[in-house]
Amino acid sequence: MSKINMSKAVTARFPLQEYLKLQQEAEQQGCTIADVIRQAWVQHQAQQQIQQQLLNLEQRQRETTFEMLCAVVGLQSSEREQALHQLRQLGVNW
Repeated sequence: MSKINMSKAVTARFPLQEYLKLQQEAEQQGCTIADVIRQAWVQHQAQQQIQQQLLNLEQRQRETTFEMLCAVVGLQSSEREQALHQLRQLGVNW
């Protein structure tokens, strides 16, 4: 049974100083430079996911705060919509 290689090679050029730092990091970790770069890519993807989760949390928090303030102030439905419209005009999006 043959295995299909799903890997794809990538070539990247680094300034000498950056290459030497990559080499030093690889030696410290006991792995290859390619492993260091793969780890960096995985960490980058995880960071992007965290950023998106934080943005989603911020959005939910903004919506919840708006709803709470509307309830505390006692805004009617039409007043709530007007306040929401004004916030959107100020650039607050959700």
